[in-house]
Parts: sequence; structure tokens; C-alpha cells
Amino acid sequence: MASQSGDTTCATAHYIETMLMEMRTMSMSNNCDMLTYLLEMAMIEASDIAAGKISAGRQETRVLEKSTKPNAEDLAALFMSGALK
Repeated sequence: MASQSGDTTCATAHYIETMLMEMRTMSMSNNCDMLTYLLEMAMIEASDIAAGKISAGRQETRVLEKSTKPNAEDLAALFMSGALK
């Protein structure tokens, strides 16, 4: 059985997904292609959280300094986290 907090998170994510759908429709009707794409990505994230496929917790993002060259370990970690495609 899901916790009350989990239920609230899922309900909130579902509401956000619904609002994003409305914004996506407006974005598409105004030919804002990049904005439409970003809203679609946010919709997928909200949908996955609402469905319980992923958690809503913060995910750590590693950013490489511009002055340093990434080594194989850094690149592998970024790839595995989904930051590189």
C-alpha cells in the first residue's frame, strides 16, 4: 500500500502533467518547437512520477569543469546517469 506522502506526490505529478499538456497545446499552436519539446520532456517525467515508475527525489547531476578534460570514469558515470546520449 502506498504511503499518504506517495499518494500526494503521485496526485501532484498527475496535476502537473495535465497543466503541461495544456501548455504544450498552446506552444504547438504557436510553432514554438523547442518549447514544445521541453514541455513534452517534462510531461514524460511527470507521467513517470505519477505512475510510480520513478521517484520524485532529486537526482544528482555531475557537471564537468570547462577547464578539465573528462576522463573515462567521468564519461562513464555521466552516460550511466543518462546525462549523455
